[in-house]
Amino acid sequence: MDFDAFDTSSILLGLLATVLFAECIILFIKAHSLKSKMDAEVESIRADEKLKYEKKAAELEINLKEQGLELKAEYEDLLSRAREAKHDIDLRLSELERQKAAAVRAEEEAKTEYARFAGMKENHRRKAKEYADKLASLKHAGIEEIRRAAKIELEKKCAEDLAEYRNEILRDGIRDAEDKSKRILAETMRRIAPGYTQELCARVVKIPDEAMKGRLIGKDGRNIRSFESAAGATLIIDETPDSVMVSCFDPARREIAVSALESLISDGRINPSSIEAAVDRAEKSIEEKFLQWGQNALEEAGAGRADTKIVELLGKLNLHLSLNQNTLAHSVETAKIAALIAAEFNADTRAARRAGLFHDIGKALTSLQESSHAKAAAKILSECGESDEVVNAVEAHHNEVEMKTLTAAIVQIADGISSSRPGARMEATEGYLGRVRALEELALSFEGVSKAYAIQSGREIRVAVSPDVLNDIETADLAKAIKSKIESTLENPLPVRITVVRESRFTLTAAPKQDI
Repeated sequence: MDFDAFDTSSILLGLLATVLFAECIILFIKAHSLKSKMDAEVESIRADEKLKYEKKAAELEINLKEQGLELKAEYEDLLSRAREAKHDIDLRLSELERQKAAAVRAEEEAKTEYARFAGMKENHRRKAKEYADKLASLKHAGIEEIRRAAKIELEKKCAEDLAEYRNEILRDGIRDAEDKSKRILAETMRRIAPGYTQELCARVVKIPDEAMKGRLIGKDGRNIRSFESAAGATLIIDETPDSVMVSCFDPARREIAVSALESLISDGRINPSSIEAAVDRAEKSIEEKFLQWGQNALEEAGAGRADTKIVELLGKLNLHLSLNQNTLAHSVETAKIAALIAAEFNADTRAARRAGLFHDIGKALTSLQESSHAKAAAKILSECGESDEVVNAVEAHHNEVEMKTLTAAIVQIADGISSSRPGARMEATEGYLGRVRALEELALSFEGVSKAYAIQSGREIRVAVSPDVLNDIETADLAKAIKSKIESTLENPLPVRITVVRESRFTLTAAPKQDI
C-alpha cells in the first residue's frame, strides 16, 4: 500500500474524526443513562405524589365522616330538644285545656248556685209569708202552744238546711277526690313514660365477616338445619351485612338460640355435633342468668334486697310474655308507678314498690294447677319473710281476696296502668302464639316424637322422632297422621309444612394402643 498518498493532515483529520465519533458514542450512552435515571426519578416522584394524594383523600374522607357524625349527632340533639319542647308545649296546652274546662265548670256551678240562691230566696219569702199567716191565725192561742209550733217549724227548717249542706259537702268532696285522682294518675303516667311497647320475636347477632354466613349454612344447608332442629328457632341469613337473625316466638328458646349462636361464632368450629353441644351449654347457662336479671330488676325498681328464691323467680319473668309484653319489664314499670302513686297519698312507698315488683312472680312457676299466680306469689312471699302488707297487696291485685291496706289498691291501679296503656299488649300476637303452641303440642302428642318445633311463623312444624321407636315406614305414616290431625282439629289460616326427621347416630371410641 502506498502511504505516501496520505499526508499528515489527512491522518490527523482521520484520528480526530475517530475521537469525535467515540465521544459521540460516549455522550449518547450518558444521555440514555441520564434519561433512564430521570424517568425513574419521575416515576418515584409520581408514586410519592400519588401516595400523598391518596393519604390526603383518606384524611379528607375521615374528616368528612367525622363531620357527618357530628352533624348527625347535632341533628339528633336538636330533634330531641324539639321533641322535648313539643312535649312541654303539649303539657302546657293540656294544662290550659284543664284550666279552661275548670273555668267552664266554675261558670256552670256559679249559674247553678245563683239559681239555687234565687230559689232559696223565693222559698224564704214564701215561708215568711206562711209564717206570718200562721202567727196571725195563732193570735188567740196560748204562749206555750205558739212556742211549740215555732220549735217544730225551726227544727224542720234546720233539718232541711242541714240536709242541703251535707249534700253540698259530699258533692264538693267527690269532685275534689276525682280531680286529685286524675291529677295523680296523669302525673304518674307522665313521669314513667316508658319507651318500649312490645317484645320482639327476633334478635340480631353480629358476625365477624361474610364468610361466616357460608359456614353457618354448611354443605347443602346441613348446619342451619341442625341448628334449627336443636334450638327450635329459625336462623335467618339474608343479604344484611355482618349480621344474621334468630327468630322464635318463645323468648326462652330464642335466648338459648342466641347464646348458642354467639358461642359457635366465637369458637369458629361449626358442625352438627358442635351445634348440639353449644345448645346444651346454652340451656344450662341460661339458668345462671336468672339471678342476674332478677338483681338488675331490683336495682332498677329501687326495691332493695330480697330472698334468693324471689330474685330467681323474678329473673325468670324476663323469659315470660303476657300478651306480648315482657313480664319482668311490666313488673318493674308497675313498681315505679306504684311508688309514685303511694308518694302522692303519703303511703308506704317501699311496700308499694316491692309489692308492684313481686306481684307477678307466680307466673314464673311451671305449674299452677292448685291456685292462681297471685295466690302462688303471695305464698312464696310469705315463706320468704315479706311483710303482711306486701303479701296482701300481691294476693289481692286480681280481687281474689279482700284488700286490707291502701298499698293493695295502689298496686292494683299501677298494674292496670302498665298493662292497659296504648301499645303495651296486643291480643293478635297472643292468638298467634297460641296457634304456634297448639301445633307443637299436637305433634308431641304422637308416640315416638322426641322434639317438635313450630318455625317460619307457624308455616312449618319440624318433628324429630326417636330412631329406636319408629322405623322409616312408621315415620312416613307419622307425617301423614300429623297432617290429618292438623287439618281436622286446628283452625289454621296458613298452610303448614310437616318435616319429620329420623336420624340414627353411632359413636364409638377406639382404645389407644398399649406399649408392650
